[in-house]
Parts: sequence; structure tokens; C-alpha cells
Amino acid sequence: MITKAELRPTPPPNGVAVLEVKSEPESIKAARDFVADWFAENAYDSDLAYLARTVVTELATNAHRHGSDNGDPITTRVFNTDAGPVIEVLDASTKLPTVKPLTLDGLTGRGLAMVDLMVPAWGFTRLPEGGKVVWALLHAHA
Repeated sequence: MITKAELRPTPPPNGVAVLEVKSEPESIKAARDFVADWFAENAYDSDLAYLARTVVTELATNAHRHGSDNGDPITTRVFNTDAGPVIEVLDASTKLPTVKPLTLDGLTGRGLAMVDLMVPAWGFTRLPEGGKVVWALLHAHA
């Protein structure tokens, strides 16, 4: 797991797609659809789009359940870098994400462990204005 802020891919000066929603269960679907549309518009294959939808579902779910109160803003950002496409989810909480071990009997708490298995790099960074961003880098070729 990568968690050092300096390893976070830098967003380009332009070309960042942004969706801000209020924290509520429906916001997770909105983030998933937003990311799916972005991957389709950028001509990524359907397998990578499916992976991206899964990753953002986990990140947005965590932002809703653990990083915000109902009605607080959650922001999803997607952009291309030289290393590949990046998905970020921002929330106002200072509580940092933790990875729980994958177990056969666990019913919750496996999302970040799954993300760790699906992407080449992910992490989180505290934001200077408060809150945090949780990001995931996906390797792909358009």
C-alpha cells in the first residue's frame, strides 16, 4: 500500500473531471456513473472501466460511511497522468483510511484491501484546507 503524499500522481493543470455531490447513499451511484462515463469518453476498454467503477464505488462508499455526515460534500475527480488514469475521492474528515485484513467471515471492512489488490498504487493525503483525498492509480492504455 502506498500512502506517502509525494507518490500521489499530480493532477494536470487542466483536464480534471470533477463531480461534487452531497454525502448520501445515492452519491455512490453518481460517482460510479461519472467515472464510467469518463472512462468511456476517454476510449478506455470496458474491462478497465469496470475496474474503475469498482474502485470508485469502494472509495465513495468509504467517504460516505466514514468520512462525512449526511449532506456533507464528497468530490470525485478523474484525470490522466503519464502513469495512467487516477481516481480521487475527497471528503472533509481528518480520519485516515485503514486497511483491514481480508477474512472469510468478515461482512464489511474489506473495500480498501480489495482496492489494494486491484490497482498498482493507491494512497491518501491530508489536504491543507482540511479533510483528505484518497486516490487510486490504474494502469491502462487508451
